[in-house]
Amino acid sequence: MSTWTRCLGVGVWGVWLGMAPAWGQSGLGADVLKLYGGRYALDCANPQSPRVQVQAAAVLVLVEQGNQRLTAQSLQAAHAYFGQSAPPGFLVALLGQVQGRHEIVFLVQGDARGQYIQIDGDKTVMANLGALGKGQFRSCDPAINQRAQGYLRQEQQASVAAAAPVASGTAAYPSDLIRDARFKPVYRRALGPLASQPWLSRMDGPGVDLRTEQVAGSSYQLVAFCKAHDCGDNNAVLLYDAPQGRVYGLVHMGGRNTVVGSPPGPVMAELNRLWRREWRQGK
Repeated sequence: MSTWTRCLGVGVWGVWLGMAPAWGQSGLGADVLKLYGGRYALDCANPQSPRVQVQAAAVLVLVEQGNQRLTAQSLQAAHAYFGQSAPPGFLVALLGQVQGRHEIVFLVQGDARGQYIQIDGDKTVMANLGALGKGQFRSCDPAINQRAQGYLRQEQQASVAAAAPVASGTAAYPSDLIRDARFKPVYRRALGPLASQPWLSRMDGPGVDLRTEQVAGSSYQLVAFCKAHDCGDNNAVLLYDAPQGRVYGLVHMGGRNTVVGSPPGPVMAELNRLWRREWRQGK
């Protein structure tokens, strides 16, 4: 008896060839199946290779080796599975269930070779999959692979563009301003030890459009942003005086507010007001 047969003979591996599905229908649309459906294998040149089938007809995903089959159903496509922190090349996650109670995820990704699937799931699923749970199932469709390669090139180009320097005075958003060569060193000095916090040093979380505020007789740019997925507990407001090269700010983190940049009294009072307005609805 093979290792695969021993694994699949009991428990979670209970759906065999010829048996009709017994639970929910798929939530995948025709557009998702067109982009991500088809045959994936550890070795597309080998007909006997372990494979993953994303089937348009049955609207399910199969993990197969020989005549043995695991069936995942109740599928949903999750394009925002990783939120704003998706790994490079991520395309979509196909979320399903085995036997209606064991969670399984098919992560569809792209790289320089094309499109592939990796499997994740609950402990029962991964234990039964064994080594297959660590495999990359490559798409066996050349057209799909070419499209994934093109998408990856576009993603890489967008990443380069997002890291490019921004001309001073042209930033419209916090993530732009941090790429302003005049602003960045002034801001880092004002942060001091807080510069070790990635969400603060990169300013890459959610924020609002930059706008002008008149404070104590001077014109400042108001910069408000927060930590991705944790805005309520980690957020900041800054006042940036570009002509004078000054940054004052109030950072809320760990349940307390920290002042940065040594603002004078009137500016400090305004920072408190602006912070309440931006992050506590004016309370």
